[in-house]
Amino acid sequence: MKIRHYRREDIPAMRALWQRVFGERESFLDAFFTLLGDIGGAAVAEDESGALGGAAYALTGYELLADGASPHLGYVYAVAVDEAMRGRGLGAELTKTAAAICREREAVIVTTLPAEERLYAWYEKHIGTKYLLRREKKLIPARKKVDIMKMTATEYMLWRENMLRGKPHIHLSHPMLEAQRALCEAYGGALCASSDGIFAAYRDGERLIIPEVLCAQGFPEETAASAAAYFGCREALLYTPTAQGGEAYIASDTALPADTVWNLTMD
Repeated sequence: MKIRHYRREDIPAMRALWQRVFGERESFLDAFFTLLGDIGGAAVAEDESGALGGAAYALTGYELLADGASPHLGYVYAVAVDEAMRGRGLGAELTKTAAAICREREAVIVTTLPAEERLYAWYEKHIGTKYLLRREKKLIPARKKVDIMKMTATEYMLWRENMLRGKPHIHLSHPMLEAQRALCEAYGGALCASSDGIFAAYRDGERLIIPEVLCAQGFPEETAASAAAYFGCREALLYTPTAQGGEAYIASDTALPADTVWNLTMD
């Protein structure tokens, strides 16, 4: 198998591989592959016949805003190997190549979000991502407390940057936030404003997953409860960053400030 950068003509095969390995809503894949050239690159594994047996994505639409600096970040995403090609080390080679593509695209820091706890050590072995951010999760019953309205990616980005000013946080480029909006909307959610702040959310059955909520008055649980009611869910699963405790979240090859707000990671 040969590992190389993806080409535009690879996209149909990359998309088909993604569906076989992960499954996905078509509307999200439409948006993702339309935006891919603006948000990053990808490594693909090609056999002697030209068939694609694996892919890994290098998303680079991120900056760390902290201490007056703004280094670019790379994010290794959606490493996929066709079932017939597994057991040959392709996942490791694709992951390392995706990390290298991040560097080629001027990323100073390489990060990832492993799908399972046991994979943190695997990524550390192959791309050195040993520094962790952490997050807490809380289940909140649906109950209308504040008003909710949907937002565009542009509106959300402006509100978000204003609310996070002066705090260490990950800034998403507009195309990257468009991809996040497409993900939320593909799964029955949206980027939204409440009367107390903003949040991103998507549905998982009767549960609303909220990877980010930023509130001016500091009552994220009220916004989460109202969001669940607004989207017709039984409850909300709210994630919030924490400096200690909680669960491992982002893994990075460079230490980030412990109070860095990331939240929006395409998971």
